[in-house]
Amino acid sequence: MEYVITLCASAIGCALNTICGFGFGVFCMIFMPAVMGSTVQAASMINMITLVQSTFLAVRYRKHIHWKLLLVPLVAYFIFCFLAVRLAVGLDNDLMKRILGGFLAALSFYFIFVAKRVRIKAGVRNGIIAGAVGGVMSGMFATGGPPASLYFSATTETKEDYLATIQGYFMITNFYVVVVRALNGAVTANTMRFTVVGYIGLFLGNLLGTYVFKRVNIDFIRKAVYVMMAVSGLVMLIF
Repeated sequence: MEYVITLCASAIGCALNTICGFGFGVFCMIFMPAVMGSTVQAASMINMITLVQSTFLAVRYRKHIHWKLLLVPLVAYFIFCFLAVRLAVGLDNDLMKRILGGFLAALSFYFIFVAKRVRIKAGVRNGIIAGAVGGVMSGMFATGGPPASLYFSATTETKEDYLATIQGYFMITNFYVVVVRALNGAVTANTMRFTVVGYIGLFLGNLLGTYVFKRVNIDFIRKAVYVMMAVSGLVMLIF
């Protein structure tokens, strides 16, 4: 049953990545900490799977990547992600579950009620903020996609440029965070077992995402995920 849940969560999460440009980490962190028995190992698994998918998409759309836009967010990400990983490894798993629950609930509230009102402009300051916040979110819970999505959607002109640039960002950041996690002992044999199953879900999720993208309203999908995030976050906080 653990592997079935992992397969399903990975497939749906990868489908969200294909449809929205991000979402795999946010969705999988609802389930995987409980399945794997460790928030840190779940984050490691998510980063390794996201690395493969983002590399595939970045190579596929490489002509549309705006490399100059990546520089400032990446520098901030490298610094803050490293610090967040070191902090997360030393925290008690029950405490991590509580923090994750509060984080998911707050993040869902933000996306449902606030995100559409926020407009971000390109610039060094906003690039640093996006990279720093994304680095902390990624280092703690492998959910660094939302800040990057907000920043790159505001600084690119076409959907191809947005998808290519954000996936180039994810390719580099996930490679970095996987190395940092491995050096800090967060990648174990247990992590690898679930990651292998997740790779099967990655393949299925790419097919599912391509199919759904053509037929279902994307806003409906996003809202459903946000509601699930809120419910899961509250359950983690209470229980």
